[in-house]
Amino acid sequence: MKKAMIPTICRAIGLGIVTGMRGAMGPAFASYFVSRQPSEKLRKSPLGFMQKNVTSRYLQTMAAGELVIDKAPGTPNRIAATGITGRALSGALAGATIYQARGEKAWKGALIGGVAAVAAAYAFFYLRKATGRKLHVRDAAVGGLEDAVAVGIAALSIRRKR
Repeated sequence: MKKAMIPTICRAIGLGIVTGMRGAMGPAFASYFVSRQPSEKLRKSPLGFMQKNVTSRYLQTMAAGELVIDKAPGTPNRIAATGITGRALSGALAGATIYQARGEKAWKGALIGGVAAVAAAYAFFYLRKATGRKLHVRDAAVGGLEDAVAVGIAALSIRRKR
């Protein structure tokens, strides 16, 4: 494995994890990243829309809305069939975008992002439930903490090397 690929893999995994936690957040951060660092390789691909500023703003709005909706009673579990499918596809989109922007195979990024999203969806679903029971706090409070962790992971995932 090429040393230059390590940040790309880490970004795809990180954004996949975040997507498992909040379905719209991974693509939002991926789009933000590539809109700030445009790639000719991405522009010429079917994923070129991800580096447009309008896409970035739209996905950011969706991600912000999800932070609110996630706490509402009656919101379906992320591991329900539709939730897990959406997270897998969103994680795949984020990973594919990051890989394509580097000129790598988009399908590899899609696979990494999608698998990371599914694994994280299950892990954080059960962690959130267990934390709420153990600490005797409302689910929305634990969800708020989870939001902060997700934003932190996403920010680290798109951070530029210094």
